[in-house]
Amino acid sequence: MNKSDSLDIALALEEQGYVRAGAGSEADIVVINTCSVRKHAEQRVFGRLGYYRSLKNRVNGSPVIVFTGCMAQLFGEDVKKRFPEIDIIAGTSHGLHIPHYLSEYDKNQKPMVCTDQEGYGFSSYGGRRALSHHAWVTIIKGCSNFCSYCIVPYVRGPELSKRSEDVVREVCELVDHGVTEITLLGQNVNAYGKDSGDISFAGLLERLDRIEGLRWTRFLTSHPKDFDEAAIKRIAGYPKVCRHFHLPLQSGSDRMLDVMNRGYTVRHYMGIVEALYRYLSDFSLTTDIIVGFPSETEEDFQKTLQVYAEVEFDDAFTYRYSARPYIKAERLSGRVDDRTAQTRLERLISLVKRISLERNRREVGREVEVLIEKKSRKNPNEYLAKTEQGKMVVVRTEEKPGSFVRVRIEGLSGGTLRGEEIPRRCSVHG
Repeated sequence: MNKSDSLDIALALEEQGYVRAGAGSEADIVVINTCSVRKHAEQRVFGRLGYYRSLKNRVNGSPVIVFTGCMAQLFGEDVKKRFPEIDIIAGTSHGLHIPHYLSEYDKNQKPMVCTDQEGYGFSSYGGRRALSHHAWVTIIKGCSNFCSYCIVPYVRGPELSKRSEDVVREVCELVDHGVTEITLLGQNVNAYGKDSGDISFAGLLERLDRIEGLRWTRFLTSHPKDFDEAAIKRIAGYPKVCRHFHLPLQSGSDRMLDVMNRGYTVRHYMGIVEALYRYLSDFSLTTDIIVGFPSETEEDFQKTLQVYAEVEFDDAFTYRYSARPYIKAERLSGRVDDRTAQTRLERLISLVKRISLERNRREVGREVEVLIEKKSRKNPNEYLAKTEQGKMVVVRTEEKPGSFVRVRIEGLSGGTLRGEEIPRRCSVHG
C-alpha cells in the first residue's frame, strides 16, 4: 500500500514539473512516506530522519522535507517538535495534495501540518501507474474492523471503495501501457463495495477477468470474516485470478481471536480452507500470525501451531505483538514477557520453514507457467520468475521481464525453486 501511495505522490509531483532526483542527497524535495503498523517500522523512519537532518546543513541548499503517511497522521505536530527540520506534515488523506503544500511553503516559508481526514481522493493517473509489466491498483482504502491490535482504522480512516467503473478504466489503461499482471490493493479487499453499494469484490474480479490483454490478477489482503464459500466458488470460474490467497489467521485459538476482535472462529477459517480445496485444484495459501498477544497462554500458542500444521500453509508472515497507541489491546491485562514472546516466535518460524520446504519439494518435477520478473543478482544469465501461485523460481532464459514461459521445476536452492525452461514447440506444415 505504501509503495502504491508513494508512486501516486511521485506522479503528482511530476505533474507539476518536478523531476526525480538520483539520490536523497541530491534532492530539493524529500518526501518520507511512513508506516506505523509496528513499532519497528517507526524506529526505522526515525533513524532515516536523522540522516535527512544532516542534509539540512549542506552547502548547496537545504532540501524541503515532507513527512507523510501513517506516522504523520498519528503524531502530527508532535513529530515536528522532535524533528524541527520537517517542513511539511501531510496525513494519510493528503498525499496527493503535497504539490500544493510545497507551493504554499515556497511562498511563505512557514511549516505546515495537515492531518485532518477530509478530502481523500483516489488518484486518477491510470496507465501512468504502470511499472513495466506489473501495476498496483488500489480499490479500497481504510478499514472499519478495529481489530484490537491494529492502528490502521485510526490512521487510515473507515473503508472507502473506489468506483468499479474507475477501477475497470484504470486497469484497461494499464493494459494499454503493457501491463499484464495487476495486484488489487486494500486493507480488506473482500469488503469492497459494501460501503458504497457498488458491485461486490467477486463481481469486480469478474469484470476485470473480461479485459483482453490482462493475464494475471492478484489481490491483497483478504479478511476471513468477509471471505466465504460463495465467493470462492465464483473466483474459481475466473481464469485470470491467480491461485494464491493471502488469508491472515493471526491465531489458532478461538479465545485469542475473540480478544483480537477478529470476527471469526477457527471453524469458519477452516471452512474457507476446505472450500478452496473443493473448488480449486492447485493453489497456494499464505497467512499472517501474531504471537505474544496480551493474555496468550501456552495452550493458545499450541493451538496456533496445530492449526498451522493442519492447514500446511505455503508460507507466513510472523510477528511478535507490537504495542501501538489507541488500540484496545493496550488496555488488556496479561502481558506476555518479551522472552516468552520471542521464544514462541522462534518456534513458529521453525515450523513455518519446515512446512514451506516440504511444500516446495512437492513442486519438483512439475511443469508450470512463470512470469519473468527480473535478473538474478547472483547470475546475470538467470532470472527470478514467479508462478501463478506466487512461488519464486530461478530460471535460465533469454526471455525478458514481463514474458511468460513454461518451466519444469528441477530442484530447490534454499527456499527458492529452480526451473528449466521448456522450449516452445514449433508447428511444421508439409
